[in-house]
Amino acid sequence: MHFMSKFSISRRLFAENYDDFTLHIFTDASAYAYATCAFRCEFKGQVTVKLIAAKARLAPMKKSTIPRLELLGAALGARLAETVDSILRTASKTYFWCDSMVILSWIKKKEPWNTFVGNRVKEIRDLTNIDDWRHVPGEVNPADLATRCCDWSDLLQSKWWEGPSWLYNDEESWPCSEVSKTPDEAFLERRKTVVTNLATGNEVRFGDRFLYFSSYKKIL
Repeated sequence: MHFMSKFSISRRLFAENYDDFTLHIFTDASAYAYATCAFRCEFKGQVTVKLIAAKARLAPMKKSTIPRLELLGAALGARLAETVDSILRTASKTYFWCDSMVILSWIKKKEPWNTFVGNRVKEIRDLTNIDDWRHVPGEVNPADLATRCCDWSDLLQSKWWEGPSWLYNDEESWPCSEVSKTPDEAFLERRKTVVTNLATGNEVRFGDRFLYFSSYKKIL
């Protein structure tokens, strides 16, 4: 535990007389876990970014696809944002960041997704504004660290505590990638529509009815 002495973490969450802050929720997943972390970005003379909360869950024992695990991470992030918002003063704006275009397509596009995807997308839509979801490149997504094993030196040198460097810049310089086209992989979770056709035989000609009925009343 000697490495703990190398960590220095500020316990102050808010500066005095702070006026405005935004909340940034990052989500990610790997084959082993899915996670989310929340940063508050304060504007008062200069930009201050701090980690305020994080959650991680082990991937289910039943093997699942990475997109499904990333969707679980997104749902976890939506719930974390609701919890943080209920404790802190309401942020002026909340942003959600994910490095998967498949997940963003599921959230933003109205399609008949299957039960697993549909239920979690509904929860995310109920808890968040879909316009607040944005894409972030995987290499600058801080939530990635919580989805894999790392030693103390990786944690010490990471941006886990202060967030990605671009958060300190103007919004115009933040990552900006729109979901212009739904990835083909997203449609693998689209609910299949079963179409049935009812085939009927040709109507029996009136004259042929005499071959099948012995009663005149039945023929009519």
